[in-house]
Amino acid sequence: MATLLQVAQRLGDLTVAKAPKKTGNLKSKLRSANTGRKILSGMNSAQAEKAIIEDLKSGTYTFEMQVEVAPQGAEYGKFWNDPATDKSRTKHRPEFNFADQAYLDPGFQAMFNEYIDTLTDKVAASIAKAIDKELK
Repeated sequence: MATLLQVAQRLGDLTVAKAPKKTGNLKSKLRSANTGRKILSGMNSAQAEKAIIEDLKSGTYTFEMQVEVAPQGAEYGKFWNDPATDKSRTKHRPEFNFADQAYLDPGFQAMFNEYIDTLTDKVAASIAKAIDKELK
């Protein structure tokens, strides 16, 4: 079972892999900007899971992964991810929308869904523990 940090790192790795080649330093900048911790806003797996469970206790649910597509020094990555040109000229170019392609990758989706299932089990166990505590 993968941790949240490993899931985030996989998303970062896929973002780099799906980015276009021969675009200067875009891939190296993406690699340094999209580490697992940076995608999780500086948190590790335990901190992120704790934040999610605390949010659920208050009745809300937030889950956020931030992938940087135009890191400092490679701002042109924004064009490659979401070109402002006529979409009909770019729809058959596999380099465009590389962050979306990374997120929609079947391998990433399977890893993410497995993590969500595991997190659901942890939340259910936490709730059951709280109910047991109240009943005693």
